[in-house]
Amino acid sequence: MSEFKDLPIENLPQYVNEDIASGVSETQVFACSVYDIDTFPETLKIGEAGFTLDKAVVLSDDIVFKTDRGFFQMTVQTETGEVKNELGGNKGNKKAKNMFDFYVSNNNKGNLGFVQIYRNVPMVMVVLENTGRHRVIGSVKSPAYMDTVAATSGKGPDDDNGIQITISDSTGNIAPIYEGNITLITDAPAPPTP
Repeated sequence: MSEFKDLPIENLPQYVNEDIASGVSETQVFACSVYDIDTFPETLKIGEAGFTLDKAVVLSDDIVFKTDRGFFQMTVQTETGEVKNELGGNKGNKKAKNMFDFYVSNNNKGNLGFVQIYRNVPMVMVVLENTGRHRVIGSVKSPAYMDTVAATSGKGPDDDNGIQITISDSTGNIAPIYEGNITLITDAPAPPTP
């Protein structure tokens, strides 16, 4: 029970008239294979110097990549991306599962190739929420994987043509907020062509 003696006691004020944007940026979505990462930061733990409720969910150090490696950038369809955190398990033994649901429009070669190649690759994703916070799905210790994928050509002119993807992790912790730098791959591939 000693871990409970160091729990922070802090007020959690809310501002009723504060504008809180929902959704994610359609252009600021980053992904990588965990095998490209050299060093992955960790959040502060209860009892460590400087620990607060805020620090419990913040990765303040950079994700450091191996030479010539980095994140690749993705574009998702407007108003289709969502970062979700769910708690599961029994009382007294709750753990978090984090998910990033998004839709990639167009069943072009690049998008279908992404699913084909990365469907079983352990990944880390960083997603910019419209609040301005970068959220991390997956870690080196507990990577994110494609959970569900459904591609469709659509049936008619009012339907979307593209791929609905859910990527999830089971780190056990709420998807942290990343305050480090985003390192992009040095030789970014050209955008896919239809």
